[in-house]
Amino acid sequence: MVEVPRNPLDAEERPLLEIPLPDGSNEQVSIIVVHHERPEYLNMCLQSIHVMSNYNNYEVIVVDNGSSQETQDYLDVIEEEGIKVVRNEENLYWSQAANQGAAVADKNSKYLVFLHCDTVILNQAWLDLLINVSEANDAGLVGTQMQSYLIQKRKSDFIQEWCLLMTRECWDDCGPWPEELPVIGHAFIMTLRAQVKGYKPQAMTNAIVHHYQAFSLSPEVYNTESEKSMAIIPKLMKKTQD
Repeated sequence: MVEVPRNPLDAEERPLLEIPLPDGSNEQVSIIVVHHERPEYLNMCLQSIHVMSNYNNYEVIVVDNGSSQETQDYLDVIEEEGIKVVRNEENLYWSQAANQGAAVADKNSKYLVFLHCDTVILNQAWLDLLINVSEANDAGLVGTQMQSYLIQKRKSDFIQEWCLLMTRECWDDCGPWPEELPVIGHAFIMTLRAQVKGYKPQAMTNAIVHHYQAFSLSPEVYNTESEKSMAIIPKLMKKTQD
C-alpha cells in the first residue's frame, strides 16, 4: 500500500484566503482527479495539491477507473482523510469519469478543475493564477497547454484537459465531457463548445503544473479509440456549430 505522508503544516498554520459565498459556504473550487492504475503518481499529485495550494477553499475528488486492490487500499486511506472518492468497477476512461467527478462536486463551487493523476503542482498560487486568467479574460476555460488538430486543412487549436479549469457557468453551458469520445478528441470538442458559446479559452504560459504523461492505455486501445474518434469528431463539430 502506498503511504500518505502528512503535510508538515497544520491546518491552523496554512494561509487563510477564504472568500465566503452569499449562502455562507466557503467552497470555491472542486478539483477532480481521474485515475487508473497509477497509485504512485496519484499519491504525488494529491500531496502536491495539499502542500502547494495557498488558496485553501477547495475540495478534492478522485474518480478511480477500476484499479487493483493496491489502489483500493490507498483510496480507503485518502477517503478517511476527507477526499471524495468515486470508484468504478471498470475503466470508463476520461470523459465519463470526469463527468462523474463533476456530478458529485460541491454545488457551491464556482470553479471545476480537472487533472490527470500524473500531474504535480509546482506553484503555490496555481489556483489563483488559473482563476485570475479566467476572470480577467472571460475565458470560461483555462488550461496550461495548447494543442492543434488539422481539420479540413485548417489548424484548430484547443486546450489540453490534463490541467484545466472551467467556471461553473461555462460547465453548465458547455458540459458534460462528450462520452462518445472517451480518451481522444474530448478536449477539442469542449474547447469548441466554449468558443461557440462566446467564451475565450486561454492557455497559460506559466509553469504551474508538471505533467509526467504516464500513459495507462495500451497501444491497441489507443489506436482503436483514435480510429473511432476520427469518425465521431466531425459529427460532434457539426452538432456544436449548428
